[in-house]
Amino acid sequence: MLNNDSQSIPDISIIIVSFNTRELTKECINCVKENSTGIDIEIIVVDNGSKDGSAEMIETDFSWVRLIRLKENRGFAGGNIPGMKIAKGRYILLLNSDAFIRKNTLEKTISYMDQHPDTGILGCKLTDPDGRMQPSARMLPGPLNKFLTITGLSDRYSKSRFFGRVDYTWWDHSYPLRVGWVVGAYFLIRRETMDSIGYLDDRYFLYFEEVDYCLAAKRSGWDVFYFPHTEIVHLGGKSAEKSDRTFSENGKQILKIRLESEWKYYQKFYGWYYAIIVLGIELFWNAVVYIKNLHSNSLKAHNKRENSKQIMNQIMATLCEVYRSYKSK
Repeated sequence: MLNNDSQSIPDISIIIVSFNTRELTKECINCVKENSTGIDIEIIVVDNGSKDGSAEMIETDFSWVRLIRLKENRGFAGGNIPGMKIAKGRYILLLNSDAFIRKNTLEKTISYMDQHPDTGILGCKLTDPDGRMQPSARMLPGPLNKFLTITGLSDRYSKSRFFGRVDYTWWDHSYPLRVGWVVGAYFLIRRETMDSIGYLDDRYFLYFEEVDYCLAAKRSGWDVFYFPHTEIVHLGGKSAEKSDRTFSENGKQILKIRLESEWKYYQKFYGWYYAIIVLGIELFWNAVVYIKNLHSNSLKAHNKRENSKQIMNQIMATLCEVYRSYKSK
C-alpha cells in the first residue's frame, strides 16, 4: 500500500538510487508495488545525475514516488544520504535499482525486525536470475580475512568453518545468523539505529560503505543479521556498466577507488598502522604472485604478472597519496 499521507508514518521507506539504469529502476519499482500488499510503503528515488532519462521516467510513470535529482554521481553513500534524510518510515530500506524483491520479502523482513528489537540492520538472501546464491553475509574485514581471500584459501576450503569464515560458506543458510555485515543491495535499517548512528559516510564513493555502517551499528550496541528465509533477485553491477569508460577501463579506476575506500575504513576504525598492515598483506602476496610467474612465457602467467603489477602500483600510489596528505597537515 502506497503512503500518500504526509502526516502518517509508513512501515518502510524504500530508497532506490538510480544511475543510468532507467529500465531497471522502472522494473524495480514495479516489483515493489506488486509485492507490498498490506504494507504501508514510501518509495524515494534518488537520481545520481543520470543521462538516460531516468528522472524524467519517474516523473512521468511514477508521479507518486518522491524524486530527488542530484547534479552528479555521488556514489552509493552520497546517493542514499538525501533519501535517508527525508525518509519517514519505521524502517529504511536501501534497495539497489537492479534488485527485484519477491513476494513476502518486505513482510518477512519487517516481521523479523519487529520481533527482534536488538537487530539494527538486516540483509536477506541474494540470487542471480538463474537462482544461484550470491555471497551477501560476511565477516568484518581484517588482516586474516584479507589473507584468506587473496590467497584463495577461503574458496579452496569453503566448507571449513575457519577458511570459509569470510563469506560464511560453511553455513547451510537454514536459520538467521548474526554476521559482520550484509551487502547493500537489500539493506534494511531500523529507524532507531539510523537515529543513533546517523547516515552513511559519504567519504566512500564505492566500497566499504555498508561495512562501515554495520561496524558503527555494532559499536553502538545493535545486532546485524542475515535473514535467509526470503530472497531477492540481484543482477549486480549495472550502474558500473553504464559508467564512463575511464571508470572501468582495465579495472584501474575501480581498483583505485577500492583501495582508497579500504584505507579510509581501516584508518577510521583501527588507525593508520592497521591500514598499512592490511594493504601490506595484499602488496606482499601480489609480489609473490609476480615473482612466481616471472620466468614463464605463457599467456596465463603474463596476465597474472600484469594484474599483480597493476595492484602493487596502485597500492604504492595509495600509500604515497596518504603520506603526502599526512605531511601537508
